Amino acid sequence: MSRVYIFAYGSFRYGFELHHLVKKHRFVGRGYVDGYELYDLRGYPGALKGDGVVVGEVYEIDERTLRLMDEIEGFEGSEDELFVRTSVRVYFDDRRKYYYDDVQMYAINPSLEREIRSRPRVESGDYSAYMGMPSLINYFAYAENTNSIVLEERGINKIPRKIKVVLKGYELTFNVPCQWGACANLRENPAGVVCGYLYQLTDQELKFLDKAESNLIRYIKEVVRVEDPEGREYFAYAYVSPTVDYNLKPTKDYINLILEGLNEEWKGSCISTGLKEVM
Repeated sequence: MSRVYIFAYGSFRYGFELHHLVKKHRFVGRGYVDGYELYDLRGYPGALKGDGVVVGEVYEIDERTLRLMDEIEGFEGSEDELFVRTSVRVYFDDRRKYYYDDVQMYAINPSLEREIRSRPRVESGDYSAYMGMPSLINYFAYAENTNSIVLEERGINKIPRKIKVVLKGYELTFNVPCQWGACANLRENPAGVVCGYLYQLTDQELKFLDKAESNLIRYIKEVVRVEDPEGREYFAYAYVSPTVDYNLKPTKDYINLILEGLNEEWKGSCISTGLKEVM
């Protein structure tokens, strides 16, 4: 059975009433669509072509689920229906480096434009934020956050499901000043590979890690493309630091935290480029 990608921006998103239809499918990443405006239709949102941006979640689903979603949204291909299913380009990062074409999205029928524009507009384009709901985010852990003990200490009490993934085209480097002498960082290397885990967190949970990582001070979050052992892609946030000091060295305790974390699932089958040099 063929697979399709769906862009969920409303009732199918994490935390909403129809999320159960996609929650068992693969969450590719959080993204956004240009050229649409989001409106509050009293209980659910609708995306209408315009000059805005709509934020949502991309899932890889099967045709059976797509047919069920068509039925729920009332999409049958007629001219008078509320929603039409259309193909859109979804960007996964602000730099527009990563994107998917031909992602399916339920948009408002253009023939209803006048009526829809009389409804309240969701200026941010993010229905979850508009409703005060948490949103789902992929996070790539490659250093001490691979260790479940460290995660618990940092406020992630319920350890999320781990997906073994690799980041290709990068290596580990230890050049960020921290309590362990030098903490890990990512550096581009065409021949490199970094092993780690993909965690599906809410934006609220990620704030706990933002605090621990001194986000916007010591590290910043960037979107990277990672792959699982089957070669399937995910787009995730990773902490990367622009402020470095190459005269520092990591402590043995810090390296052991990383190795213990990776061995929880990888069992020594994957060693990040740059890690052997400090082991």
